[in-house]
Amino acid sequence: MPDKKDIFNNIRPLSKTAKQILNKRYMWKDEKTWDDLVERVMGAVIDKKSPDYKLTQEMIMHRYFIPNSPCLVNAGKEGAGLSACFVVDFPDTIEDIYKTKLAFALIARKGGGCGTTLSKIRPEGSIVSGSTHGYAGGPIKFADTISHDADAMTQAGFRAMAIMFTMSVYHPDILKFITAKEEEGRISNANMSVIVDDVFMNAVKNDDVYWTEFEGTKYSRLNAKDIFDLIVDGMWRNGEPGILFKNRIDDSPYVFTGQEILATNPCSEQPLPPNGVCNLGSLDLSKFLDNKKNVDWEKLSTAVKLGVRFLDRVIDVTNYPTKEIEKWSLENRPVGMGIMGIADMFLMKKISYGSQESLDLLSEIMKFIQDVSLHTSERLGQELGIPKECKKLKGVKRRNITVTTIAPTGTISLLAGCSSGIEPVFSEITIRNDKTGTYTFENNLADKEYFKCAVSSNGANEVTWEEHIDILSTAQKYVDSGVSKTINFPTGTHRETMGKAVMMAWELGCKGVAMYRNGSRKVEVLTPKNIKKDRCPICGNELVEIKGKKKCVGCVDESKIEGVTSYDQ
Repeated sequence: MPDKKDIFNNIRPLSKTAKQILNKRYMWKDEKTWDDLVERVMGAVIDKKSPDYKLTQEMIMHRYFIPNSPCLVNAGKEGAGLSACFVVDFPDTIEDIYKTKLAFALIARKGGGCGTTLSKIRPEGSIVSGSTHGYAGGPIKFADTISHDADAMTQAGFRAMAIMFTMSVYHPDILKFITAKEEEGRISNANMSVIVDDVFMNAVKNDDVYWTEFEGTKYSRLNAKDIFDLIVDGMWRNGEPGILFKNRIDDSPYVFTGQEILATNPCSEQPLPPNGVCNLGSLDLSKFLDNKKNVDWEKLSTAVKLGVRFLDRVIDVTNYPTKEIEKWSLENRPVGMGIMGIADMFLMKKISYGSQESLDLLSEIMKFIQDVSLHTSERLGQELGIPKECKKLKGVKRRNITVTTIAPTGTISLLAGCSSGIEPVFSEITIRNDKTGTYTFENNLADKEYFKCAVSSNGANEVTWEEHIDILSTAQKYVDSGVSKTINFPTGTHRETMGKAVMMAWELGCKGVAMYRNGSRKVEVLTPKNIKKDRCPICGNELVEIKGKKKCVGCVDESKIEGVTSYDQ
């Protein structure tokens, strides 16, 4: 990597919110600043004698690129895991069931989130030969035990474990799975998604029937549209379950290796085979515009190359929760180069989120990132070798079986000081509640014609569900893994509308879709705040300007009030 001085200059200081989150979640006892944390991470991942050490350090230090949370928290800790995303198998024997439960516990201890399929577990009430109990408890009960186990642990001491359970729409217990989370709070630390294929979706369109089955035995004859409507009803009620499109997921580099994908990580951006693992990192696109608000392609190219190389190194320095996962990782070496801050970039360029102009720009950027990531992985393969499964890929061989993904980047985007993933700005004024505290964000462009948000509380234009899906499907075209994205709907949305959205996502080639109707849950991470401008989002008192900044003099916990967002820098 050539020496490029000052290419990653500091254009946006750490916010008050970012500093508070760092202190509560990420920094070690002897660390005082973000720079201290970055130095620790760099020292654990990259040899200081490496020619790209200094440039990579500057890139992360000034938050152009940030690796996933476990890397930030655990790098440098003996025996710690640096990867975020895992998938384990769940075969139907008592030995394998408890092996899976142990794998979840070991992954939780390393700081990762994990997904698994329930499709291999025999239906509830099935006869179990050789068992004193005689009858199977069923997949939902086993999922519930894993959920409770994870709830009793804290993920490497910094957050609760995130879980994904999937089930094929053909499983005999699919009705129990779809309705498992009707009651809010049940299996609350897990996301649940139904896996459907093109045959089922076409049956829905044609109002046809299908059979559930298990290990070759047919169980129930169901109307496909009725099951589809039941899934949509759950989405309308509280956002659960999501839906995954198997044929789209199978259209990935893994198809050349013969590995089957039946589950994803908790946020669905990583469809992975059994024992799969991936470490992720994200680029803050809002920092890659020049003074004329044009994309700085050279800077972006440099960041992608450095980021892919960084993530590939993480594979060799992380500690894995099981030997099976370690073996799989070294034979596949997937990495997930992603993005965040795209909504901010649109605003900086005065482009409306979801417009054709925004789709064209997103396409151009994602294709560029994909091309540079693949080229970098090919170079790494030439320099360091090609792993077993990557030798099966068609065309030019590379070191990493997958190279791109788009994660939700919730906390990471707060550290970077940008919008999350490929999501729009959430609202004009947003309250974020998580385990590190309550944070309030106000966007000073909310009155602009080109401003759009997911959920408006003060009359701003909202992103339509069609625009959400257009963004999702556009990004997915240039991502070899998956894309994490929520399709937001207003409170008064009809069920039929959400059903149309699922069909649109399938027809446009999305790998899955998660939907949420605003206000459908009692507990929400993000909520819009309907308050008057220049009023404190916490107490409602009028803000007073002190030393050029608006502050509330009435709040005791003033540190929770985040300043007005600005795109001047």
